[in-house]
Amino acid sequence: MIRRLIDFALDNRFIVMAVAVLLLIWGAIAFHNLPVEAYPDVANNYVQVITQWPGRAAEEVEQQVTIPLEIAMNGIPHLEHLRSVSIFGLSSLSLIFDDQSQNDWNRQKVLERLSQVNLPVGLQPQIGSDYSPVGQIYWYTLSSRNPSVDVMALKSLEDWTLEKQFRSVPNVVDVSSFGGATREYQVRVDPNKLVSYGLSIGQVEQQLANNNVNAGGSFLEAGMQQIDVRVVGLVENVHDIENTVIKTQSGTPLRVKDIATVTQGARIRLGKIGKAIHRADGRIIDNDDVVEGIVLLRKGADSDATLEAIHDKVNELNDHILPPGVKIVPHLDRSNLLHYTTHTVLHNLTEGIVLVAVVLFLFLGNIRGAFIVALTIPFSLLFASICLDLNKIPANLLSLGALDFGMVVEGAVVMVENIHR
Repeated sequence: MIRRLIDFALDNRFIVMAVAVLLLIWGAIAFHNLPVEAYPDVANNYVQVITQWPGRAAEEVEQQVTIPLEIAMNGIPHLEHLRSVSIFGLSSLSLIFDDQSQNDWNRQKVLERLSQVNLPVGLQPQIGSDYSPVGQIYWYTLSSRNPSVDVMALKSLEDWTLEKQFRSVPNVVDVSSFGGATREYQVRVDPNKLVSYGLSIGQVEQQLANNNVNAGGSFLEAGMQQIDVRVVGLVENVHDIENTVIKTQSGTPLRVKDIATVTQGARIRLGKIGKAIHRADGRIIDNDDVVEGIVLLRKGADSDATLEAIHDKVNELNDHILPPGVKIVPHLDRSNLLHYTTHTVLHNLTEGIVLVAVVLFLFLGNIRGAFIVALTIPFSLLFASICLDLNKIPANLLSLGALDFGMVVEGAVVMVENIHR
């Protein structure tokens, strides 16, 4: 069979050359369009269900939240493993599916099952973001040279501006934030005044909630127009909370400021993050309290195109949206690793082709044979790119960096050497 294949190739050189050129062009296009990831995504298809129940012990969380969720999730098609963790105020379920399942389909089935679960009043389970462990592609911190923008203000910008902006980038599923103090309104009630007025903490809390709403009415006719009627009652500042009426006593309104002190402060912190920069001159710039964000990539998405869109978004935020003196400073960008490693791989590939051709020419003394063997390296790489592109499998830096030119050209060396003899 091999003899007939060789005879056919020699008798139809034009057809063989045309097929080779066609494969060369197709392979070059496939290699150009082939997404390159930093690492292979070996994570299982999984869905995480998270339920928060503040103030409840782990035993209550397990009995009233985790176990009902486990019962509802058992039996989902393609489900291989179901693991759960119950801690103080939190229930977490991890559902691991087989490789034949589709991640979007898995999440849809989990949502259907969640709608059938009966949990304590006020609890709403949520499914985690659709990202893989290698999906943390862009890490950044916020820096401020503006004296009016402190760490608490940076945290507010992160929560209310940056997360919304980054989520508008295609294939970004979430942004994880760390560090900084979260701003909140604090009503510090005087217990003695509370008792003297015959009030309870629950009454104060209920009145604050009832007065922090907008109300809609009907409309008024004004000629050929209608004017909508609405009442704006949302709290905007400390003064609004202070003037909230709790009750009336003998025709005199009792306000929050009569029994409590209202301020803006920081929520109780559960952690802190710092950043140290080691300069080339030996100096260390240490900041013990920074705000950090991590942009998460959707599982299976192209990281290269997403990173380009993230860079454009960062430029837009720094130049037009963030306050003066506030900048996004990246400190771990996946695109840098991709570009450096891809450049190294291509450089080694070129050197390998030249080295193989030179060594073969020195040992065989035939430049044509050396050239034919050297051509097997790019043809093998381009043919592999075609197969990866057809199967929608991205290349990664581990597979590209493990190219063994000796194994690629070994068969061609043996064949050319025997033909030459």
